Amino acid sequence: MAKFVIAGKTNCPLYAKAELLGDYLQRNVPNFVVHKWPIDSKDWDNWVKSTCEKNQWKAPRQSSPLIWRELIDRGGRGALVGDLDDFQEYAHCYYGSILNHFMTNTSALFRSIAEENAQQYIRDLELNAQHIKQTVNPYHICIIGADHPCAYGLFPDLLSSNLFPNRDICLRLTTHDPTKISSLEAIAMEIEDLACKQFRTIEISLQNNDKLSYENTDFILILDDYFNEEKQKYFESLVKEKATLNEGYDKENLFADERPPFKPEKIKYDIKQAYHYYKTLANQIQVNLKSTCRILLACSNSIMIATHAFIKTIKTIPTNQIIGLARIIENQAKARIGKKLSIDIKNVVDLHIVGDINGEYIIDTNNCQAVNYEGAIWAKTFLRDSTEMLADSKFIKEVIGKEVENRDFELYTYVEQNRTLVHTQAKAILSFIQDWINGSNNPHSYSCVMSCSSSALGLTQTNDETETDKNIICSVPVLMKGQDEILPVDLNLSNDNRTALTRILK
Repeated sequence: MAKFVIAGKTNCPLYAKAELLGDYLQRNVPNFVVHKWPIDSKDWDNWVKSTCEKNQWKAPRQSSPLIWRELIDRGGRGALVGDLDDFQEYAHCYYGSILNHFMTNTSALFRSIAEENAQQYIRDLELNAQHIKQTVNPYHICIIGADHPCAYGLFPDLLSSNLFPNRDICLRLTTHDPTKISSLEAIAMEIEDLACKQFRTIEISLQNNDKLSYENTDFILILDDYFNEEKQKYFESLVKEKATLNEGYDKENLFADERPPFKPEKIKYDIKQAYHYYKTLANQIQVNLKSTCRILLACSNSIMIATHAFIKTIKTIPTNQIIGLARIIENQAKARIGKKLSIDIKNVVDLHIVGDINGEYIIDTNNCQAVNYEGAIWAKTFLRDSTEMLADSKFIKEVIGKEVENRDFELYTYVEQNRTLVHTQAKAILSFIQDWINGSNNPHSYSCVMSCSSSALGLTQTNDETETDKNIICSVPVLMKGQDEILPVDLNLSNDNRTALTRILK
């Protein structure tokens, strides 16, 4: 079988003549196949140069057309025939008698075909663009602070159909640090290499770029943690302090159970500077922001202050579309209870984090239940009160809170290169997005930072007669039924926890 490729400029009469000759031979010669490849005249010179270099061909005398014979199916290296004159000579040698009728065609016909080719090429481009516009359903996601170590752990799950079904995802990765652009470009290259079905485009930019617009953005994920570097330095100093203490204990020949526990002091942050930073970021984002855009604040050490700044500053979208992530602490508390009961973390449900997740908060276990607990009565969907099964009030009131509070430093000391463990944060972000965008597939409640009325939390009935119904921003339990159905759950707190929460919120 003879397979020929005829490439040429769309407005070239010589390409039109080669095209007509190829069609004529395809109709009259058995097993003769032609593939026509029209190329825009503006791109022709570069295309010819790159094609000849790639296949190690000598460029023909005439620039257009370029014709070669395929040695295998189209796409492999072929044998160069040359330009139109070479193709005519080739055809005359093999099929001379058949070409008598073709030679009667005039130059005027070839010029008219060239004009028709140029017009058809433009129409095809317009139809392709229209088809892409009709079929592509873009969903624009912007990750602010994508240089955070957690961002790398979000892929490829963030591009899966489980989170954003039937969408073509367009990513934008931003950072405020110009020195991190190269690392973001490396991440972008790896994302492109993943070849995810829903992934479409990726863009890298600086956060302080004045030309940066969020006009078409559908989802914004904030990973830009104002206190991240400060916390890293603090943990490094704690590691050195702990090592020094251990050296002293070693000299005294103390066993592990004889050494006093290391209790690091809680780091104090500059809240005012952080609030100003996130307020400036919120002002930059809210320009031309879509009314349907959703913002998830997952900057772990500054979620509360960032959520406050964004809710108070951004007025172009409803407040229920700005949410802070509390699932990291919630999962850590569930892990403590799961370890105590010897069950998996996913089987601990309805545990709530209430209050300031970056300050003082309450781990509410009043509604906490366990699934698949291997007790005297067992069933797959049987729920047991975890508080009742723990039967340890001291662990619930004192130990679990301290263990969760010191969890970050504990992980920091065990992880290689003394880096905070980011996979837990990435998984918490992905699971929360899954529940927020698509709705939770179970009746259980989860914690998140959002703005809600005090009456929705059942806090208006207090001993303070002047207490009124007002909006407060804190971590609360919610039912997640869909994007627009995030409903706060009545806390049903004990008297002690209600008093503590009232004090925290004041």
